[in-house]
Amino acid sequence: MEKGVLKGIVIGVIIGLLIGYVVASFFPVFKFQKEESLLEKIKKRGVLIVGTSADWPPFEYIDKNGQYAGIDIEIVKKIAEALGVKLQIKDIKFDALIAALKGGEIDLVIADMTPTAEREKEVDFSKPYFSDVFVFVSLKEAPISSIEDLYGKSVGVQQGTTQEDWAMENLKGKCEIKSYTKVYPDMVLVLERGDVSAILVSKTVAEVIIAKNPKLKIAFIVKGTEEYAAIAVPENAEDLKYIVNKVIEQLKSTGELDKIIQQEIDKWLKEQ
Repeated sequence: MEKGVLKGIVIGVIIGLLIGYVVASFFPVFKFQKEESLLEKIKKRGVLIVGTSADWPPFEYIDKNGQYAGIDIEIVKKIAEALGVKLQIKDIKFDALIAALKGGEIDLVIADMTPTAEREKEVDFSKPYFSDVFVFVSLKEAPISSIEDLYGKSVGVQQGTTQEDWAMENLKGKCEIKSYTKVYPDMVLVLERGDVSAILVSKTVAEVIIAKNPKLKIAFIVKGTEEYAAIAVPENAEDLKYIVNKVIEQLKSTGELDKIIQQEIDKWLKEQ
């Protein structure tokens, strides 16, 4: 190759590199930038935004001072503390929580939520922090002690819950299934009025409801409905999920979670 040609190639390469550098300097789109993780965004923002549905005592509800309270609220306070940020709670309809999480409106969901196969297709979940079973609650004088006793009657469930899923799968065509946005006070009121014959909720929720409603009783436990609650996390937020899991593990291992559960049950019963 002639020297003149080689020199021309070298000069062309240098000019090309210089042009590339100038373009990249003025147009950041050409620069490689690592996308911030959700955890980094939370720390930069200084606030952890958590979605819940504050109508499910003793897990989440609004207390007499207008503040969010309950077992789940105390748990996310610990998570915010571990992150070194403030906590902001957003009250969202239960059946809209997953969409809010996927849309980036909130960072986590804590609402006594069960990680079902359908939900796990859309979001990730932490390790479980609580387990429970389904029960039917009815008026004390109602002759209801089995599923068969509900046939031909109406049953109340909360929209978007695993209780609603169970009712649709096991009672559709046998009972009238009525779905409500809120458990407390909506479902309790319709039960007391006689608009439904029973409501389907978790055992822990039922216990605090009937403790303050002497007209009500746990009619029976639904066999085969054991499930657990976990915190919903956006997909690919492994660093945030890691910290959430660490907090849950610590609360369990120290016995603090058991104390929180009992404390919040007692608090709700005292206030109502």
